[in-house]
Amino acid sequence: MVWFVLFGLLAVVTCMALWRFSTLRSQGYPVVIRTLPNPEGRHWRHGVLVYSGTSAKWFKLRSVSPTCDAVWTRIGTQIMSRRQPNAKEAAFMESDLHIVEIDHRGSRWELAVDAAGDTALVAWLESAPSERRDRHSSYNKPRPMAP
Repeated sequence: MVWFVLFGLLAVVTCMALWRFSTLRSQGYPVVIRTLPNPEGRHWRHGVLVYSGTSAKWFKLRSVSPTCDAVWTRIGTQIMSRRQPNAKEAAFMESDLHIVEIDHRGSRWELAVDAAGDTALVAWLESAPSERRDRHSSYNKPRPMAP
């Protein structure tokens, strides 16, 4: 009986992982990512970045969770710098990747992306309205309905 339960749980977890992997790969852009500050060349995680109108959601590649692992809003995100991978990072990254440092509301991240991924990130960020415009938007300050 215990073996059936364990086998059933293993089957469910495997199905969830396969569903997440196959669904996200077709919807997003592959990235390698880590939080900062961090020792050089450590704590990189493979995942998929899925862009939407107001946010970008990052999903870890090796996870069974149905929710995203990080969310960045367009208005709160800035590109800080770009660099080439160091020797430790180049050992496990593809040769065409470079690293983009972003800041999202005070937390810093590094994303390893190729040229197309960098272009997608810049295009997504530049299509956001300015923070000043968004702050004064009537959408963010709804008026009471007339009686």
